[in-house]
Amino acid sequence: MNETDEDIIINKILELLKKAGRPLTTKQIESEINKLGLKCPDTPARYLNQLRLKGVIKGELSISEKSWIWFI
Repeated sequence: MNETDEDIIINKILELLKKAGRPLTTKQIESEINKLGLKCPDTPARYLNQLRLKGVIKGELSISEKSWIWFI
């Protein structure tokens, strides 16, 4: 079974968060996805929010980072 681009991006987001061992901002995740040459029609923020709503990852607004942060 072939992975779709969406599956690849979601798996990469999860891998990034696991390896980081700390919360990452939306911008940090987006930067890493772009470095890998993975282009998606929707921003990584869409995937991050979907994963949060499914309970796979957690996200919250960080005043100190002035951004949403994401973690497992």
